Amino acid sequence: MNPGDTAIPFAEKLSVNFHAPVHFDRFLPASNRLSGRVVMGKDFDSIMGTGHKLYLNLGANQGVHVGDYFRAVRSYDADLNDPVDSLSFKAAIAEDTQKKTPSVDPRMFTKSNGPVIHVRDLPRRAVGEIVIIGVTPTTATGMVVFSLEDIHAGDSVEKDEVN
Repeated sequence: MNPGDTAIPFAEKLSVNFHAPVHFDRFLPASNRLSGRVVMGKDFDSIMGTGHKLYLNLGANQGVHVGDYFRAVRSYDADLNDPVDSLSFKAAIAEDTQKKTPSVDPRMFTKSNGPVIHVRDLPRRAVGEIVIIGVTPTTATGMVVFSLEDIHAGDSVEKDEVN
């Protein structure tokens, strides 16, 4: 403490009830549950994993409470725009001797003579699970409790049915 510091009364935070590990469905179809986005991580992180804190653009005004669980989901379109993640779409997916080789979201000079695979038709995938540890009227603070891969700022979140 330093002279001139402001003192405020201690406010105890609500405790969070964790649920037991459940089956994590990687390709759960979209639903009409409450959804939003990961805005950023603590200390302006843009990539988060298990144990990291992050901020959502949902809050108490939308019905979010401490202890709610959200599932972070991402479409394959995001991977197609990432220079590193898109390399897997550019890899050879057929034998060189195959007569009609497929192409993934082809452009003018990358189309092959085979079938066209559109990334937007692939299912979205769940990348992690988040528990809410703090709520304001318009935002929520969450902690990543499980992640199959890194969670990025901008990923979608959807309220999980398990509470």
